[in-house]
Amino acid sequence: MSMVATAEARQVCRVAGSMLYPSLDFGAKANGTYPSEDFVRVLTRSAFEREFTNTSARHLQLVRGADLDLEDRSPLAKSLLYNLGRMKPDAIDGQFDGVREEFFTQTRKARRFPTSAEVALDLHEWLYYGSNQTPMVSRINPDRGTNLAYVFVTLCIVSPSARFTLASEHVARTDTPSLIGATREVIETAREAVSITRIYCDRGLYRVELVDELVDLGVELVMRAPKTPGIKRVLGEHDEERFVTDYELVRKRSPTMRVPVTLVVVPHQSRDDDSLCLITNRARTVDEAVPLANAYRRRWGIETSYRKIGEFLPRTTSPVFAVRLFYFLFAVALYNLWIVVCLLLSEQRRVKTRPAVSTATFRFFLGPVTYG
Repeated sequence: MSMVATAEARQVCRVAGSMLYPSLDFGAKANGTYPSEDFVRVLTRSAFEREFTNTSARHLQLVRGADLDLEDRSPLAKSLLYNLGRMKPDAIDGQFDGVREEFFTQTRKARRFPTSAEVALDLHEWLYYGSNQTPMVSRINPDRGTNLAYVFVTLCIVSPSARFTLASEHVARTDTPSLIGATREVIETAREAVSITRIYCDRGLYRVELVDELVDLGVELVMRAPKTPGIKRVLGEHDEERFVTDYELVRKRSPTMRVPVTLVVVPHQSRDDDSLCLITNRARTVDEAVPLANAYRRRWGIETSYRKIGEFLPRTTSPVFAVRLFYFLFAVALYNLWIVVCLLLSEQRRVKTRPAVSTATFRFFLGPVTYG
């Protein structure tokens, strides 16, 4: 990065910080021991360094020359967690909704935000290692030593140039009615910002009622289909390795339900004698099968987005939902802020397939704005 580009990137990161930090409300009283600015510094360091809040707060206080008992918890960390724990989830959602709107506004002004987009609907699981009686925690398939997680339905733009997280919604349970409600919320929220041209879903969301809901919402759907008995039957009826056929999703339990879809089958890219099966609510021809499969495979870039969000997620063992919600939405906001910076600097990119700045450079430039 040249000196001119470096100076511009540094300036854009500083300006971008003003879209986020002044909007954060930690519920602190005006006459409290610690100002909100201290909470911002602690939370940002915790996010950037992947530290526990106590470690980040202790670092700030030691840098300031505070006389701390090294065996006790930092009073600054205790104050931050206390204030967050008292906040209402709706209030937390509301302030981060405002942050997201500010991101949209500023990128639109710069003519950098897309007016239409293909998006990916997915589940983001923040693993939890505490009690299964903890409120707002969902049971999931076993993963890295736990079957519990805070689960968020997320909707992200697929395009590598603007892989923005448009909306997220926590679900206390991963049952179908909860997922349908959260899916409706994130799509309606996203439609306030962009026109959705197509939505991609992983096979973990392959549920008849959910597919029916997406059809009702009027979006073009492309979803990976697991090898159910019905899908296996259709595969057995076709000799071709690539084909398109009408198919019907069936719910046999009451209330029964039938959802007509198109089944698209192409050879698997990495496994011989295997197939990639997709369902869509649009009519397709055989010639469109491979392009559609290639388009679907691009959604795997969203996994990169989830890893990047994880890079900004403060560490905590707190079972308090308000704390977890604030931390997750803060991580999404920091990730989106990085995307905003990349969009605003997009003309500076030397290699068009790479972000204008790396997340490491973004943290380096933004960090002094907040924790000095």
